[in-house]
Amino acid sequence: MPPEIVDLNDYVVDSWPTTPEGEERQAREIVLHYKTLFTHPAVESITYWNFVDGGWLGAPAGLLRKDGTTKPSYEELSRLINEEWWTHEKTYVTDENGSLIVSGFLGEYEIYAKDALIGGFQLSRDDSEEKIILNS
Repeated sequence: MPPEIVDLNDYVVDSWPTTPEGEERQAREIVLHYKTLFTHPAVESITYWNFVDGGWLGAPAGLLRKDGTTKPSYEELSRLINEEWWTHEKTYVTDENGSLIVSGFLGEYEIYAKDALIGGFQLSRDDSEEKIILNS
């Protein structure tokens, strides 16, 4: 940034194109950033500005290029959410007492037995111990 610029918001360049190197760096950094935020107990939500390149100062900071094509950062964020973090359906077998222990991300879960909904439970920040509440 030139020394005469005091506020970065005043710095405007004529052209700030996206590059393959910049896109790969953005993809690596967005995964690291989201993983850091996701694991921190004080974080409740994440906002990402500039879905498409060219918003703030014309920067190539979006998840999509100006022509609407996806960038590696979009693909990596989608993979992280939909493949690594997404809680897919799982099959469990109860113990001799009909109990089981599960762990998962905060949120609401449903329990099915033989394709019929038999109850559910919620994992929340306020839970001090594992518990399952079934609806009979």
